[in-house]
This record gives sequence, C-alpha cells and structure tokens, in this order.
Amino acid sequence: MPKAILEREGIESGSPQENLDALDQVGRIAWPAIDGGTPRLKWFVSDLDGTRIGDVWTDIPPISAQAKERLGYPTQKPLALLERIISASSNPGDVVLDPFCGCGTAVHAAQKLGRQWIGIDVTYLAIGLIERRLKEAFPGIAFEVVGEPKGLMDAEHLAETEPHQFQYWITQKIGGQPYQGGRKGADRGIDGYVYFTGHDRKTEAAIVSVKAGRNVGVAMVRDLKGVIEREKAPIGIFVCVVNPSREMEREAAAAGMYEAADGRTYPRLQIFTLAELFQGHLPKVPLLDRQAGFRKAKREESGVQGSLL
Repeated sequence: MPKAILEREGIESGSPQENLDALDQVGRIAWPAIDGGTPRLKWFVSDLDGTRIGDVWTDIPPISAQAKERLGYPTQKPLALLERIISASSNPGDVVLDPFCGCGTAVHAAQKLGRQWIGIDVTYLAIGLIERRLKEAFPGIAFEVVGEPKGLMDAEHLAETEPHQFQYWITQKIGGQPYQGGRKGADRGIDGYVYFTGHDRKTEAAIVSVKAGRNVGVAMVRDLKGVIEREKAPIGIFVCVVNPSREMEREAAAAGMYEAADGRTYPRLQIFTLAELFQGHLPKVPLLDRQAGFRKAKREESGVQGSLL
C-alpha cells in the first residue's frame, strides 16, 4: 500500500485491512462491475511525481522558408507537431479524420504512425499536393481519392461548373503546378508550369494555359505564343476541353520546335485536349523535374511511433 497516498488522504497506517477500509471510505477503491472481479486502487495525476505536460509547446519550430520539409503550401504545419498530437490522442490502428487537410501533414503523420486516416479538402490544388506527397513519402501506398473526375464526362462537368478547380486539377494531372501556387491574382496568361530538366541540367519551365470553356479559337493560341515569347519560355502547352480547329493546329505548328539537351525535339507550342488525358497521353516535354516548385516529400517508414517528447 503506497504510504504517500495514505498520508495524502490523512489515514493513519494500520493493518492492511484497516488501510483498505479507510481508503474505501474516502473513495479511493474502484469496485469491479462484474462479480468475481478484483477491487483496485484509484490513482490520480496528483499521486504521480514529475511535471504535467503543458499545452504550450515551444520545442517544435514553425516551418521556415529554409525548412527541409517545406513543400511550398502557405499554411503548412510541422510534421513533428502533428505526430505528437496524433501519438498523444490515438492508438495504432485508430482512424484519424482531418476535414481541412490542406497539404496533408495530418494524414502524413497518421500514415507514418500506423493509423488509418481520412483527409478532406475542397480544392483540387490541395488534393493533388497530398497525392504527390504521400506517394513520395510512402512508395507503394494505396489509397482512394473520392470526388475527382474518373472519366471524360466527369472532367467536362467540372470544367463547366468549376472552371478554376478544373484548371488546378488538370494542371497537376499533366505533371504541372499551378501558377503562384494557386494564389488568386492576375495570371498574365499563365495558369501553371511543367518543370523539366533543360540544358546544362538546369530547371526550365513549360508554360501551361488552360481553357475550360468550349469556345476556343486561333486567337487564344496566338495569345499563348505571345506569352511564350515574352517569358522566353522553351515550350507552351495549350490545354482545352474540346478538339482544336485546323487553324489552331496550324498556328501551333508555326511556333517551331524546341531542341533538348539530348538532341530530341519537341513542339514549342502544343495543344493538349482533355480526351488525350483519358487516353493515357501527356504533353511532350523532356524529363520532368520533380524537385522544382512544390518540394518533394521525404521518404518515410510507416507504422512506427516514437516518444511523445
């Protein structure tokens, strides 16, 4: 019988039975709800030595501009913070729900700690980043994305009803990243970039222009050609929902070719349709540079929970 508990309750030490009876009188004995169970002593936090864990944590620094785990998402939280929260509030195998999952730090931590998880976000920009992050951190991971277009008709509906979300979605589907990380503002004719390894192994960017409407014409292709010249970009990709006219194709062909470092050539102005995406095609560019734009997530070992502090 712990002497400190007897002293804290003001009980003078006697025989074991007397001590138990006295502890029962002050509510320190827990009686089992089933017959044949064994009574046990109630322990309280105040009975334990040490300092309680506080709710102000200053040992985990915020995500700085130079942080290795920084992905480029504006509201990204430190992975260590979410690991501590999830470790303290759940057990391996439990389900973690993040209904505003942003760039996916909570689901990343949940996967790493051996939890099941559900992540929800309203933007395709966030969902696309989370998909990429999880696949990079946990090669071979299997998960389902619910709510994104699964076929041509779904994608056409998204383009018609939510053109900006369609723009984010298809830019990422072709291997690109939205202009300025998806922040709203004047886009100067640029909806995104597809980064690739160019001459002297330097990162270069193909400009992406997305047209969600069904009324497209040669003037739009000329506009993209002007943007390519202004930005001195090697390649421009004109993405549209419908098939281009012959005039549009001729205008694109007149832009010429880009010669890569390995001697291969690529159309400098390419027209890419939604149907081509669902046929398994992608725009023609040199080797993609996955390190550019949003940074690559560190590879993790899943199912391992460390200490809380």
